[in-house]
Amino acid sequence: MKNIDVLELRQIQVDMLKEIDKYCKMHKLKYSLAFGSLLGAVRHKGYIPWDDDLDIMLLRKDYDQFVKGFRHKYYSVIEPYGNQEYFLPFAKVNDTRTVIREESNVKNSYVVYVDVFPVDNAPDDFSEFKTFMAKKNRLNKQHILKIVKFKWNRNPLKNIVLILAQIVLAFKSLNTISKEMENLSAKYSSLANCKLRGIIVPNDNRLKELLPATIFESYTELPFEGFNAMVIEKYDEYLTASYGNYMQLPPKNKQVSHHRFTAWWKE
Repeated sequence: MKNIDVLELRQIQVDMLKEIDKYCKMHKLKYSLAFGSLLGAVRHKGYIPWDDDLDIMLLRKDYDQFVKGFRHKYYSVIEPYGNQEYFLPFAKVNDTRTVIREESNVKNSYVVYVDVFPVDNAPDDFSEFKTFMAKKNRLNKQHILKIVKFKWNRNPLKNIVLILAQIVLAFKSLNTISKEMENLSAKYSSLANCKLRGIIVPNDNRLKELLPATIFESYTELPFEGFNAMVIEKYDEYLTASYGNYMQLPPKNKQVSHHRFTAWWKE
């Protein structure tokens, strides 16, 4: 089997993005590059030099339609309701011709992928928002506790707490928790005039990225690795909230990938 290096991995992801873009435009769905992929498009016109993943986001209605409808000869969508072995509360587009092994506590994917996140509404009422976040925090902790592995070099008390927590959660699968996380995140998707939106589903709370709903209403295109990808028009507000002075490069010791992987073609 032929190994895939980081440059080829990026090209595989960009090829997937082109097909995603084609599908979304054909079906009048709006997507945007997200997280570091959006930052890379603005600052580098492509990947952040030390990055090796690709993230996109869609408003919940468009996300649901994309997850249910996207079809391709080589690419498939995986999400918690479609695969009982899947452990994340958001979707991925997978290249089924590839194999990938990531250094992770949980095998989130076995192939090269593009992460696909829903953009969800948050409740406007402060009391309701507090209740919502309390439920979110509880599910986040359950998800993390199911993923974290016992380590001999960890503080013994922390290992004891971890073991007890995993015993309590033994009856509940990661897939079940992921579904609960997605259901909670989508709870306010029918709100017509919500004030805040953002990517809520991951198990790390991104409260600074809960932004005015209008941020996610208009879209444009930016160059990304020689291809014009769709992005939110108000990307400056999004990136400033996420990264502060996002045009300034981080220190050299921070310019590292957060992924460790080995990838290869199946044939």
